[in-house]
Amino acid sequence: MNKRKKGRTLSRSKSQREALLRTLLVSLTKYKRIETSLAKAKELRPFAERMITKAKRASQGEGRRMAMIRELKKDLPTETVMELLRFAEKFAKREGGYLRIIKMMHRRSDASDRALVEWVEEFEEVEEKEAKKAPVTAKKEVKKVKKTSSSAKVEEKKVDKTEDKKDKKQSDE
Repeated sequence: MNKRKKGRTLSRSKSQREALLRTLLVSLTKYKRIETSLAKAKELRPFAERMITKAKRASQGEGRRMAMIRELKKDLPTETVMELLRFAEKFAKREGGYLRIIKMMHRRSDASDRALVEWVEEFEEVEEKEAKKAPVTAKKEVKKVKKTSSSAKVEEKKVDKTEDKKDKKQSDE
């Protein structure tokens, strides 16, 4: 008797499906959230959670640390593996459920279900980037103040010229 196989085929062969899931995981680690179809998002969740669990085992210093890292590197680029190891430290206390899938509106062209996939916990890197941007915004405000003061001078000049034109018209009459 034939039984249904686990998972969705996503209209792809096994190797194409694995490559798709790897690229989705790479994009997710790079951008922290991605928008994709609902079916792909539901297939990505167990794959990503397995990779995070492997990274957790590698970062916890178990005897198979190097073997786990090699196994991750076999499937994923080095940058993504390093990012997953950082995520594993953040998720050390969590027992699964690392991803959040949020359903979105249907796509207009073909009415396919869309989903937003993101990590459950916010990471400190975002806060660090905002902190680094803060001094830059202060510089921009200073420049804006200078610009506004020069534009005020321009406005004053324009006002003076218009008053001169009004005076000339009155004197001509």
